[in-house]
Amino acid sequence: MNSETSGDEFVFVALANNQSEAEFIENLLQAEGVPALVRRAAGFDVPDFLAAGPREVLVPASLEGVARDVLLQNQPDDEDRQPDDEDRP
Repeated sequence: MNSETSGDEFVFVALANNQSEAEFIENLLQAEGVPALVRRAAGFDVPDFLAAGPREVLVPASLEGVARDVLLQNQPDDEDRQPDDEDRP
């Protein structure tokens, strides 16, 4: 973290379904120069859950806009989406 963000409060930018997804989002943000922090979502802060359970991804408040832009740019389009069981006849 650089001196520009060292005094920033961290703000929520994404909710991941599990630890792996959260780390993917964290690495995506860090690759764009946005420091990110992952924490267990409220109610799931139980060590027995291991990597299961939702995670919150946080970034410094001063970089929230940049982080949201990065996440929007990397959001899958409908054409990239795999069909769900509901989509099948």
